[in-house]
Amino acid sequence: MAFAKDRTVYLIDGSAQFHRAYFAIKGLSTSRGLPTNATYGFTTMLRKLYQDELPHWIGISFDLPGPTFRHEEYTEYKAHRRPMEQDLSVQIPYVRRVCEAFCLPVIEVPGYEADDVIATLALQAVAQGLKVIVVSGDKDLLQLVSDDIWVLNPGREGSGSTLYDPRGVEEKFGVPASRVVDVLALVGDAVDNVPGVPGIGDKGARDLVREYGDVEGVLANAAKVKRASYREGLVGHAEAARLSKRLVTLRYDVPVSLDLDALRRAEPRRPLAHALFTELEFAALAREYAPEIGFVATETRLVEDRAGVEALVAEARAAGRAACAVVATGRDAMRASLLGVAVATRTGEAAYVPLTSGGALLEAARPLFEDPAIALLSGNGKRDQLVLGRAGVAYRGLTFDALVASYLLNPGRRSHTLEELALECLEQKIQPLAALLPSTTAVQGTLEGLDDGAVGAAAAQEADLVLNLAERLLPRLDEEGLTPIYRDLELPLVAILAEMERAGVALDVPHLQAMGRDMEAQITELTREIHAMAGGEININSPIQLREVLFDRLGLKSAKKTAKTRAASTAEEVLEDLAALHPLPRKILDYRSVQKLKSTYVDALPALVHPQTGRVHASFNQTVAATGRLSSADPNLQNIPIRQGAGRRIREAFVAAHGFVILSADYSQIELRVLAHLSKDATLLDTFRRGEDVHDRTSREVFGAFSPVPPDEQRRVSKMINYALLYGKTAFTLAKDIGVSTKEAQTFIEAYFARYPSVRQFIDDTIANARETGVVRTLLGRLRRLPDLKARNPQVRAEAERQAMNTPVQGTAADLIKKAMLDLDAALRARGSQARLIMQIHDELVLEVPEAEVDDVRALVQRVMEGALALDVPLVAEARVGRNWAEAH
Repeated sequence: MAFAKDRTVYLIDGSAQFHRAYFAIKGLSTSRGLPTNATYGFTTMLRKLYQDELPHWIGISFDLPGPTFRHEEYTEYKAHRRPMEQDLSVQIPYVRRVCEAFCLPVIEVPGYEADDVIATLALQAVAQGLKVIVVSGDKDLLQLVSDDIWVLNPGREGSGSTLYDPRGVEEKFGVPASRVVDVLALVGDAVDNVPGVPGIGDKGARDLVREYGDVEGVLANAAKVKRASYREGLVGHAEAARLSKRLVTLRYDVPVSLDLDALRRAEPRRPLAHALFTELEFAALAREYAPEIGFVATETRLVEDRAGVEALVAEARAAGRAACAVVATGRDAMRASLLGVAVATRTGEAAYVPLTSGGALLEAARPLFEDPAIALLSGNGKRDQLVLGRAGVAYRGLTFDALVASYLLNPGRRSHTLEELALECLEQKIQPLAALLPSTTAVQGTLEGLDDGAVGAAAAQEADLVLNLAERLLPRLDEEGLTPIYRDLELPLVAILAEMERAGVALDVPHLQAMGRDMEAQITELTREIHAMAGGEININSPIQLREVLFDRLGLKSAKKTAKTRAASTAEEVLEDLAALHPLPRKILDYRSVQKLKSTYVDALPALVHPQTGRVHASFNQTVAATGRLSSADPNLQNIPIRQGAGRRIREAFVAAHGFVILSADYSQIELRVLAHLSKDATLLDTFRRGEDVHDRTSREVFGAFSPVPPDEQRRVSKMINYALLYGKTAFTLAKDIGVSTKEAQTFIEAYFARYPSVRQFIDDTIANARETGVVRTLLGRLRRLPDLKARNPQVRAEAERQAMNTPVQGTAADLIKKAMLDLDAALRARGSQARLIMQIHDELVLEVPEAEVDDVRALVQRVMEGALALDVPLVAEARVGRNWAEAH
């Protein structure tokens, strides 16, 4: 039975929750490089606690630096604990500011730990007839549990919490709460340097306490203990056991008094919380705790006559710029219709013009978008261009895109939205146009039919915001040295991507339908085979049933556990390992592969065909990948497998329109060529300058006469080594990839770097410079922030090092393909060609080309791609033609 809220005191173990958050969340930092993972995890824990528990009284205690009474008792107490990680210690002031913003009283007493303060206050509360919930994941505090004191181990957002009452403690710990301290004493604590009894672990300690009682009872019966190692440990370390119990026993006499008035929960200080979360770039939290100041007040005027629109265009010409918020009926720019546009030339005010395709007001507004003398500022230029383009209006003169600017400044940010930027940069709250959609149509909602005044006010607010953001973000781009890549690469790319999305690609739906029938037959046959191997029917999509078959029935072993339940994993990498031991895991992998391709592409693609164009229009996103690569969605074109037969058949469904062909052009070994240029390695440079095959060269350089890799496999393995080291793989991972021992893989790595010493030096120098500056840059100046390079946690640091060595290479390759897209678009326009870009996938450009232009365009594409950037090695592009994407690839 739960405690009554108005009779319960909540006491939080702040240090435990702070450390727990640090290890639970990785890689979170601000755009300036300040680590924020522990602060964010702590904040979300606190927020969830407030929302779920609605505490009446609440306080928090932290461990203070310096010695405690336990150090006086035992000078070696915590003597071997490592210094706090630097990326954790810098967050302590921010966690205290979170407590201040939440009006959460902090209770600390010098010379005592937080646990002792909590224990003392808990007993005082019980003495006053109250109940207590202790909030902590620290097992030491379970010794407090009684009918009046429970321990809550809170989950993070999205996960559940666990409440320990006396019964729960006994179920978890195997002993009553009153005996937890005795188990802790016998086991000891390596982190705090509590000695315990050597040789006795958790299970042994619980068994001994259950049988003989407290520590003194266990010591008194040491001679009766059957297990020799336990018996000898107890006899030889009796005093260590007694000392350990004194060290782990909580104190209830800390000089502190329970002040219920001070602990009464108050509402968070919204301005303080908002300012802090804005500073830490916690966009969603900043939005949630924004001061109740209402929405940004933008003076809005409705312009509904031709003269008014012409005056607005003249006003924009005089100002030389106009921030525009183009309004469409829905979210999908390829299916929505133009509704209107808000225009701001001065901060604090904007005009809204209702528009319809082909209407008189649209014709009057056309110069606003088509006159290059008017610099256009947008919150989302690609979407604006798509909506206007479908309404027959060209979109020229884009000089500012808020989301692109935000992305360049902080490419590691989870998302880039105008709401977040309003809060972060201007400390303002806006009402997005999407908020006007009726709640019942939030997914496919439409603004059509809504009052022009409401729509206009929201659009005007957005246009005004964009004008303000330009004044804030453009100087920051300058400060960070990002203006050239913004102005010359990313901003012009917006128009290219909009045209690619609008062009789309034709789809052979009957081909996919036939493929779907074939795959359904494959799934049926694979299901039959799996059931036969499993000894009966099972749900192949159920991890629980797969575990029972693989690990219980067949006796196979999984080396990996699931994160939540700690059960044996049935993940793909586990099944790959098990496939060498039994045929069933391979069949399961085959089943999953066919099922995934069928649901993700074969079944889904026909539904994406536009009802008017008859083509699929994927979205190409330039503000997602931290390395600068483009991503695509609806459909995700990057994930269609290349080497699988099924992947090739899916690509066969992407076809050319009548009278056209598909042309696919991609760079040859582009990332290795970039590596050669950046590292200046003599051997790599010589290889590419001679036109040799780099993988053959690596094979000769790395493999000796007694290589464990057969000669006919050496080029394939060399290719894997080239890319594995480029992406920072370890010897362990490389060994699994190429099927050799870890020792042999390490030998290959050492041999590789012995032959390519400047590559090793480049990697070391890149990581060292990034550790010093906190950022890495591509050849064209794109940056990526890597604060985790200074993390003390080796796994976190290793991942940051991998990103540091990979980003300059992969990011430069991404910049290069973008530069090629811009150059190619300009070249095609100069020729008046009807060829057009329709897809971009990694290092590949896909065009739809009139049959009469094939030879000229193929030569042009290769020439433009190979001349996109001057490197110390030649760029090589290969272009192929076919009736469909598979033929051309």
